[in-house]
Amino acid sequence: MSETIDIKTKKIIPSGLTNKFEKSLVLESLEQNILFHWDTWGKFQQAWTSRAYRSFKDLDKYLLLIYLINDNWQTLAGKFQYLSMDEFYDSESIIIDKINLIQISNDLKIPKETIRRKVNELQHSDILKREGKSIIFNRKGIQTQKPNDMIELLSIFIEKKSKALKGQDWFGEQLSKDYIKRFIKKYFTIVWLRFFKMQIPFLTRHRNVFRDLETWIVWGNIGLSHQYHLAKAAEKNLVTSEITLKSYYSNVADVKIDRGVNASSIADISSIPRATVIRKLKWLVSQKAIKKNKNLEYQMKKGGKLNSKISENFMLNQHSVAEFLTDIFDLMKNSEFKL
Repeated sequence: MSETIDIKTKKIIPSGLTNKFEKSLVLESLEQNILFHWDTWGKFQQAWTSRAYRSFKDLDKYLLLIYLINDNWQTLAGKFQYLSMDEFYDSESIIIDKINLIQISNDLKIPKETIRRKVNELQHSDILKREGKSIIFNRKGIQTQKPNDMIELLSIFIEKKSKALKGQDWFGEQLSKDYIKRFIKKYFTIVWLRFFKMQIPFLTRHRNVFRDLETWIVWGNIGLSHQYHLAKAAEKNLVTSEITLKSYYSNVADVKIDRGVNASSIADISSIPRATVIRKLKWLVSQKAIKKNKNLEYQMKKGGKLNSKISENFMLNQHSVAEFLTDIFDLMKNSEFKL
């Protein structure tokens, strides 16, 4: 009798597997290390989005681009195929057949006409071209979204989570950054397909809550400042109650800080123009998600409908991150894909 095989990756699932990877176990570990986890996750996303904005000056355009590339990798997986990083980025062109603007609009929660406009802008920039209902990425378009720095950052992120899980009987030994990096590069489209499975809905949820991703980035820089001070308060035993996944967001928003973050600092970190940052800050103040102090610095504020939506998003995102890590560790430790 043949062994059970994952039809998308041809991964053999051993019948007598002793190391069982379950999302609930990973999520439990993340909760136990919530301050460390959210700090590394927040900084990873800050670096990811800042690089994306510097490249495209438009995160909707970037979100559309990775959605289209992801479609190509889904097609590869459906044919039981994958490409290494070198193989994929050495391609002369990539063809995505029969794009459906309505489907893209529904998936990304972006109006159809905006999607059409972004496709035209990408075509004008010589990143892609349309032929009927197909989209063709040329070599320039393929190289445009090559994640050189992000491979390093994602490897570091996964390594840190591996370190946090290594004491668990079901997890086994810690994975090194070098191993993770080489694994990602060798099985690139398989791993990055799983990453985008998490990242695209993650960005879409934030876009839906904040109206646009630039506003989310502005808010996120303030949130990271609060996270830093919450971690420092915990180190000094100034946090009297247990911080759980459910209470984390309220703890971050409520932590007492003397200084906030000014518009210029946010602009420098995010690469978003200062005038745009100021406009986004004004909207966030009007929504009672942040407040401005006498030094013209911004801090988080508790209460308000927007904060309620952000808190709901936080819980969804934690489950999504746990699912991604579970899948990646299972792939690296229990599959037939080896270095």
